[in-house]
Amino acid sequence: MNEGLQDRLEKFGLSLYMIRITLAASLSWLAVHSLYGDHYLYFAPLAAILITQGTVKASLEKGCYRLLGIVLGGTVSLIVGRFLDIGIVSLLLILLIGIGVATACRINIQAVTQVGVTSVLALTFYHDHYVVWRLAETLIGVLIAILINMIVVPPKGFAKVKGLALQGSLLLADSLSGLASAGRNGEPARDMLKRSGGLLAKSSSLQKELLYTLSHYPCRKDLRGLTQATAHLQKVHFYIQEIAEELKLLPAHYAGSDRMNEVMAAAADCIALYGTKTLSDAEARQPLPECLRRARELQLSWFSELQAECPLTAIRDLGAVFSHLNRVLDVIEQADYTAVSAAALPVRSRSARSIRLGSKGLSHKL
Repeated sequence: MNEGLQDRLEKFGLSLYMIRITLAASLSWLAVHSLYGDHYLYFAPLAAILITQGTVKASLEKGCYRLLGIVLGGTVSLIVGRFLDIGIVSLLLILLIGIGVATACRINIQAVTQVGVTSVLALTFYHDHYVVWRLAETLIGVLIAILINMIVVPPKGFAKVKGLALQGSLLLADSLSGLASAGRNGEPARDMLKRSGGLLAKSSSLQKELLYTLSHYPCRKDLRGLTQATAHLQKVHFYIQEIAEELKLLPAHYAGSDRMNEVMAAAADCIALYGTKTLSDAEARQPLPECLRRARELQLSWFSELQAECPLTAIRDLGAVFSHLNRVLDVIEQADYTAVSAAALPVRSRSARSIRLGSKGLSHKL
């Protein structure tokens, strides 16, 4: 679906969620009518409407719970209905047994409620084929709803997810440089750090959701790279959180000094450079290895000077900050190596395949 078309449709109330429900319910009714005629046509579209969610994973989970509830509730209703007439006693017994067993087995609450609904309906329309018809048509509705969720997806989903990760990486770099410039009272920097963590977490969640859609297939290789990059950035986010906590313990003249600001800014440049290089098409200002080397040199240079000037207690707290800063650089270096290796792998594979084919041809000639 075109992004501009989707925006225009949403102005008239035609949201993506509504389109999914409409298509799933209509196709479910058509499928059941084509297969079985006029028997219980409402179960399949009803299931499609009820289990269609915003994501494929959520729809799959809800569909499984619904099917489980139908099986358990229908089974109990058929067994009790064999021995008792339809009435208040049989209804109470069916609900007690069905819901009791589901609760004892720690089944999800959605499946437990479905047990009760199916038990009442099975008892009301009691005959041998009711549960079979309902299970079959519900399964058709669930499968069609999940398929529609996999096909009808937001336009440019991969680009949006990648943009979230890029925005999170740049905010992460700004938060690190802001922590030093603000010293111990770096509330704006901590707010940026929190926002960057939220963006990276949202991007990671949407990346997992993309795996369930058909639209991810053309970009599956890029999606694997994006997933790895986001995981590395989340590690960096964790270490910067630790740095923010350690800075609170430092005296103000250390936490907000010009040298600390310089060291932090150099590490932040590495994060921003990695994010720009990996998550966008923009050209890097300088090679990332050179940026990492400069950041490490600045860290070692100033830390060696501090050892000669600071008391042991300050050295202990400063050492924690520098240790986390070095881990940030290590993660960025490892992430860049992983990205470069993944990009070079197809080239090496093609070269190796060419060598094997050439060797094979030569052996035939010999």
